[in-house]
Amino acid sequence: MRSRIVDVAFGLFARRGIDGVSISEVALAAGVSKANVMHHFGSKNGLYAACLDTIDAHLHEVVDRVVGSGDPVDDLRASLESWADEHPGDCRVMAYGLLRLPEQPGRWALSAPVERMIELVAHDRASLDDATATVVDLLGTVTYREMSRPLVEARATRISEPSRQEER
Repeated sequence: MRSRIVDVAFGLFARRGIDGVSISEVALAAGVSKANVMHHFGSKNGLYAACLDTIDAHLHEVVDRVVGSGDPVDDLRASLESWADEHPGDCRVMAYGLLRLPEQPGRWALSAPVERMIELVAHDRASLDDATATVVDLLGTVTYREMSRPLVEARATRISEPSRQEER
């Protein structure tokens, strides 16, 4: 039951963000009571943390695919792109969490895999700051690519349709 609640919440959070979803909505969509959700997670933030655990596991897999390979930056980029293709909701849930971070400071739940990425990239960089900036750029690029994909695809479809070309 716990995993079903997390899966349902994850989908809702990916579409509307944590602030756009209530515990009651999660409970209704999961077919359980609100009390049941609260029993398992304690709060909406607790439920969101469980969703971040899923992303955490996926990001550790991203790093595991790169360790010991050729160029860490190119390989990390490719691994992150595969992750975004395989788990598009991760990008959205992560981005919504980043938007909330300044309002709720503290240790970010995805710090461990991000630290692993920085360590991996640091071997090929002059400084830790450079490695950190590279990882921020890679995560930002891949996340933005995934989040903007529906808009870009819709625009490409409109451009390619002959009847729409006359409207432009």
